[in-house]
Amino acid sequence: MGNLFSHANQDEQSGIPCEALTLRNEARQFLSEAQMASKQSQDEYQHGCRARAKELSIRKNALYAQMNDKNEQAAKIIFQHFNRTRPNNEIDLHGLYVNEALNYLENKMNKSRSENVLQLKVITGMGNNSPNRISKIKPQVEEFIQRNSLQATIYPGHVIINLFTSENSTTKNPSSNTDQCIIL
Repeated sequence: MGNLFSHANQDEQSGIPCEALTLRNEARQFLSEAQMASKQSQDEYQHGCRARAKELSIRKNALYAQMNDKNEQAAKIIFQHFNRTRPNNEIDLHGLYVNEALNYLENKMNKSRSENVLQLKVITGMGNNSPNRISKIKPQVEEFIQRNSLQATIYPGHVIINLFTSENSTTKNPSSNTDQCIIL
């Protein structure tokens, strides 16, 4: 019965909790309103109505702040949903926006290092739920690894990061049939 309840409270395709999807929709609405207020502000400014332009600009900033708040709430729910049963040396970034995923990854790496975890399995997914089935998170995680000179092994759908080495040595899994290369 518990499975039926949990499926009723999440999107069938992505597995993201409905509460988070609602927050994402609210964030998109705030974005739309902020963009409209921005355009109106620019129009008012062009027509010499500087006071009205300023009011609209302040409204735009407040709407962006509300959008960021809704997205932050959604990210927290999504992250907790996908990571509540994960072991200490794993992090699942499914359902997060790229910038959110990188923030959660950096925080998890810092926490893992402080707990002397040697390796971190980063589940990025393969882009199955992304537009055109193109992964957005995984390439950015790979770039993060290179930018921070981390040692990692890259597999389809996940990456293993060695937390206590700083050699710029990222490898693709040699046993997989895709992307067999070593990045030095």
